[in-house]
Amino acid sequence: MLSRHSIAKKKPTRKGVALLEVMIAVGLLTVAVSSITHAIVGAQQQNLEVRQRIVASISAESLLSQIAEQPWEDLESWNGFREEVGTLTDPTGISLEGDWELIGREVIVTRTEVFIDELQIYITGQTIIVTAFLESGRELANLERFIAEPSS
Repeated sequence: MLSRHSIAKKKPTRKGVALLEVMIAVGLLTVAVSSITHAIVGAQQQNLEVRQRIVASISAESLLSQIAEQPWEDLESWNGFREEVGTLTDPTGISLEGDWELIGREVIVTRTEVFIDELQIYITGQTIIVTAFLESGRELANLERFIAEPSS
């Protein structure tokens, strides 16, 4: 039989407190895992955006270079040229695959006069604008180049 002295020294159980501590720890762990997951997903989305912009810039620059190599008289014929998403080709006509299939391109050519202040003269030429875009129509790259008319 237990004496009164031994009963008085018996420590109270901490079952309720331990359960509360575990619930708080699980809640903190859930918040931490959720925050890390959110950061990873955000970084992946940012990575995809940057990748698409790089591919769009390269494709726009490639087409702009191809057009700039054409004879002056042929530049205007590029006005309105459009390659829909998934139909990009290289300069030899071979279809591009992979990330290139997500990009479309269009060209605008306009006659332009540029005034050079230092020389006080106007230079006539054509401005070529190549835009690379996504299926949604969102523009990812927009490159512009002025090509002066050759001297007569």
